[in-house]
Amino acid sequence: MGNQNHKKAIRSLQRRIIEHEDKIKNELEKDYPDQGLIKHWQTEIRAFEKGVQQALKRLRRL
Repeated sequence: MGNQNHKKAIRSLQRRIIEHEDKIKNELEKDYPDQGLIKHWQTEIRAFEKGVQQALKRLRRL
């Protein structure tokens, strides 16, 4: 993958992180938040963050 593809992947993953953080915030505002959903989204955020770190590492190698 080229430089531009890595940058695009990083932007995409960062957007997904923000989306999931918003979902968690909205869920926590409910009277009875679904902890299972929140845990799922937190797991996905960690995976997205790992993807960002990997893409950044690849960018530095180019």
